[in-house]
Amino acid sequence: MAEQPLPRFRYHPDPLATGTVVPRRDFTCGVCGRARDYAYVGPYVSDSYGFENGDEICPWCIADGSAAREWNASFVSAGYLSPAAQSQMSPDARAELELLTPSFLCLQQEVWLDHHGEAAAYLGAVGLDEYLRLPRDAQAVVRNCVGDNPDGPLRATDFVQRLRADGDGPTAYLFRCLHCDWYGAFMAAG
Repeated sequence: MAEQPLPRFRYHPDPLATGTVVPRRDFTCGVCGRARDYAYVGPYVSDSYGFENGDEICPWCIADGSAAREWNASFVSAGYLSPAAQSQMSPDARAELELLTPSFLCLQQEVWLDHHGEAAAYLGAVGLDEYLRLPRDAQAVVRNCVGDNPDGPLRATDFVQRLRADGDGPTAYLFRCLHCDWYGAFMAAG
């Protein structure tokens, strides 16, 4: 039987590309008990379960809310949002972010960027290779967040040259607004 399509997440549109959902062989989800071809390997908080214990879950159980209900799991804390977004997001949107959205692994405490009073979409970790493939506007945001001149030419001494997306060095984390062309990024160093 063919696996159903991966669920869509408004605030994390491509968790397969970001590496928080990965292909798995012989994986049975601890929530639904079904054999699955994909597992969520990102962080979550629960009373009795936890990724740090190897308790992986399938992305379908995140999307339909069963992971949040069955394991009392949350994936993104609304406390990682700006005060404006915390006060402006509807209770349903905050619940979608916290309970129905895969998070991401970060070298330090993650931050979930927002714009227009709502959580932005997480696009992924940015190392130099990823940076070079970004649109110009996103490149400028990444350069600015690491302290480089966002308007000047790329130089060998620019900090962006040291970025790594593999978790083994400084990393930029990129977001995009759901309502406009705004990009935001923050950097964490290991």
